[in-house]
Amino acid sequence: AAIVFIFTVATLINRRRRRRNSLPNDLKVCSPTSKLVSPSIPQAGLPDNSRFRTNLTSRFLSKFPFLLEIWYWNLTYWTYQLARAYSATLIRTSPTAHATAINHARSILHLEQRIGIALELPTQRFILDRTPWLMPLLARVYYSHIVVGILFIVYTYMSLPHGTYTRVRRTIAVNNMLAFVILTAWRCAPPRLMPREYGFVDVLHPPPPGQPTFWNNNPFQLTIAAMPSLHFGTSLYLCLCLVHFSPHRPLRLLAPLWPAAMLLTILATANHWVLDAVVGACIPFIGWRLHWIFDCEASRRIEQWGFWLLKTEKPRVRAGSEKDEDFREEAVRRKDGAWMA
Repeated sequence: AAIVFIFTVATLINRRRRRRNSLPNDLKVCSPTSKLVSPSIPQAGLPDNSRFRTNLTSRFLSKFPFLLEIWYWNLTYWTYQLARAYSATLIRTSPTAHATAINHARSILHLEQRIGIALELPTQRFILDRTPWLMPLLARVYYSHIVVGILFIVYTYMSLPHGTYTRVRRTIAVNNMLAFVILTAWRCAPPRLMPREYGFVDVLHPPPPGQPTFWNNNPFQLTIAAMPSLHFGTSLYLCLCLVHFSPHRPLRLLAPLWPAAMLLTILATANHWVLDAVVGACIPFIGWRLHWIFDCEASRRIEQWGFWLLKTEKPRVRAGSEKDEDFREEAVRRKDGAWMA
């Protein structure tokens, strides 16, 4: 419900309002003074979707351009979740896969003990013994991961130059892809699924007395996917983007609290190892450099032909605004992307 509400409000707030005495959109595009990022003449090999400009779907999408961002988010999120679900079905009856994941987890724990960063059990025991009231709050932090990400998408869409925003959004998609490759190639059990003698408690998915937890036995739930921690990696990425790009100083100051809270959460709830968080923190830096994967010629062709099948023209982004000019100057001065080098 929260996701639908946020997306609905964002769609209405970001609707395009036509000024009085303004020309229709199709006449504006043909005007010699019109400033558009996308040219009206299609590139070679791409369909001419401008002929669909007067279609109902084109006009509706032009009126509510944020709907396209909702589509991008759903495409990124559900591709990742469905891939995880499919991966879970492949190994659900494989004792070898689960045994390997436990062995990988043991190797991580042994390495952490050798270098002195095995903080998972002490952190969980301290909170359960000293401040048990804090655990429900940490559970809320863990489950608010998606909602906070959506609020971030809405905020950056409204506050950042379009070029910066699209790179931020594409990086999130690349991060998901990288995380899925790692968790598939190197399956690792979280602390909460370790044998009982290790002392960890599954506080987020406690089983009914005498029964196994449904969450851990759900055939579509990929439970042995601790490495890397995308919860922490994403929270750190949101923080870095806000600190570096946000025009609002209070938000830049508060942003580091989110990854700090998420790190405490994943350790206290025994959902990740410390090294899971370390690898998760590296993912955004790689993803930022590989954002071009979803901005290459092949990606643009797939998108344009998709709009052609829907007989819809993609909403155009108008250039020349003050934000876009600032972005271009900033990109020249800093060589955009060097901040995550």
